[in-house]
Amino acid sequence: MDKILIVEDNESFRKMLELNLESAGFSFESYENAEDAISAFNRDIFLVGVFDLKLPGMDGVQLLSNILEYAPDFPVVIITAYGDIETAVGALKKGAWDFIQKPFDPDILIEKIKIALEEKSFELPERRIVGDSPIIKKAINLAHKVALTTTTVLLYGESGTGKEIFARAIHRWSKRKNGPFVALNSAAIPETLLESELFGIEKGTATGVEKRIGKISQANKGTLFLDEIGDMPLLLQSKILRVIEEKSFQRVGGRELVSVDVRIVCATNRDLQKMVENGQFREDLYYRLNVFPICIPPLRERKGDIEFLIDYFINIYSDNIGKKIDKLTEGATMKLRGNDWKGNVRELENVIARAIILTDDNTISEEHIIFSDFQGEGEKIVKFDLKEMGDRARRKAEIRILNEALKQTGGNKAKAARLLNISYKTLFNKINEYNLE
Repeated sequence: MDKILIVEDNESFRKMLELNLESAGFSFESYENAEDAISAFNRDIFLVGVFDLKLPGMDGVQLLSNILEYAPDFPVVIITAYGDIETAVGALKKGAWDFIQKPFDPDILIEKIKIALEEKSFELPERRIVGDSPIIKKAINLAHKVALTTTTVLLYGESGTGKEIFARAIHRWSKRKNGPFVALNSAAIPETLLESELFGIEKGTATGVEKRIGKISQANKGTLFLDEIGDMPLLLQSKILRVIEEKSFQRVGGRELVSVDVRIVCATNRDLQKMVENGQFREDLYYRLNVFPICIPPLRERKGDIEFLIDYFINIYSDNIGKKIDKLTEGATMKLRGNDWKGNVRELENVIARAIILTDDNTISEEHIIFSDFQGEGEKIVKFDLKEMGDRARRKAEIRILNEALKQTGGNKAKAARLLNISYKTLFNKINEYNLE
């Protein structure tokens, strides 16, 4: 169910909002201050926020900024007092989705919420860190503190724990947030190509080779995320060390030093200190990277967050796959709680996506919860790419809806955008993405 986050310090006005949202069929939670709302946001899934501008302590704009750091796509409607247009416009510039002035007709607010929900359903949300356990809160707190500095960060964690999500959060919380975030997985690129992918290559280095800009240059004024840094060859490790220390490098086949202003965040699931002892990782680079280590806990050490993550992934994949899931049976919940989650959050995400695909109604039952090594009725379940299947189902549904809207409006894109309650730009991008013209 679509859950709304209400933050309003006036009790009678808050009750009025609750009654009207309840009558409109919305689920909601309401709070009288920003601090309680932030705690709720970190442990639960909300799709739209309705924040009063004037709140005790942290005001509505500060609350907006705080939440958008974690979830940049989260739509918030700001409630302002009559005549406070200037502050409302300021809130829009800081990322508010819309605003409404007191006094107002509750039906107008409900219509704004519906439009925000419909527009949001056309866009995949940027992943955010979900959880309320002390161990994940500690990691988030460390990430927040180091984000405001220029220090190199090293993220430790098993596969599937969400290291890239943390890296993106550090970028988003930093002063470089308006610059590029560029990611490269050292283990995913052949060693022969990794150097040119990182540093770029000069024209004429080999027959037919054109000049190409590498990931480091692409990340200038922003953040470069080097995933699986432990898999980087020793020769390239020395060149990365030079980038960190001297802020310069040479392209493959080039002699000129290229200056760069980039913040480096690395991640690994390996024991780099042991690799140093075994001569597999440069000691000088290790100490340069390990200035500020953050350990991302495995899911088995924060099982109290599993239900929050389940709700989060159900919301994401319900929209993408086109099924509205309202219920998880007790058997399904117990089965999810009892798993060891060796694949961590990524494995849980895949299991939930698979369950949504398998169910024929709005309920996920125990039989829909299938783990990767599960065998049933004498047959082993064939592995498949759940993200690809979810994306395929979403694309199919979007194409059908877009074609119908364009048909009803005689191909008029502006009218089609209004019919779908999305921006003209979003419609234009979708038409190009699916080659509908």
